[in-house]
Amino acid sequence: MKSQSAVVEIPIEVLESVDTLDELEDWLMAQNPRLIRELRQARKDDLTGKFKPWKPRRVAWPIESK
Repeated sequence: MKSQSAVVEIPIEVLESVDTLDELEDWLMAQNPRLIRELRQARKDDLTGKFKPWKPRRVAWPIESK
């Protein structure tokens, strides 16, 4: 397993352009080559019909009347 560096370099332009921590998190994730590969593969699978449609599962939750 590779050791991960405790230092992340973020360009000043990026820090000046983000308004929220969510935007900064999005930028950081976009810099992760593995994540980008996985997202591209998921999109490819979606376009070729390899995904099953999502169907919500309903489970009755036991409740007691008061």
